[in-house]
Amino acid sequence: MVEDHADTLTTLTRLLTRRGHRVTPAATAAAAVREFGAGEFDLIISDLGLPDRTGFELMAELRALRPTPAIALSGYGMDADILSSKAAGFDEHLTKPIDFDLLLRTVQRYGQNR
Repeated sequence: MVEDHADTLTTLTRLLTRRGHRVTPAATAAAAVREFGAGEFDLIISDLGLPDRTGFELMAELRALRPTPAIALSGYGMDADILSSKAAGFDEHLTKPIDFDLLLRTVQRYGQNR
């Protein structure tokens, strides 16, 4: 879970953990790259607006290491925004404020496909 807003990161991590998921939180793209390089992950969930690079740049970096399903989190949800996320390598694009039930269903769907 890559999210620079501390409260959002804490809340989503806590909610997903309570539902039985193991979550590795990262507040920056650099931290996400370090964690991703050091472990195995079934799914990437990333904000697009990060302090040290965009979620698009992060996705390119992570996909170069190994392909992994990914969900983009964004405050923007126009068709062009969704297309940009897909072009960057995200499999899904969810708009903030995040509907937790939708996020959970999306996470579960990707967990079932692996």
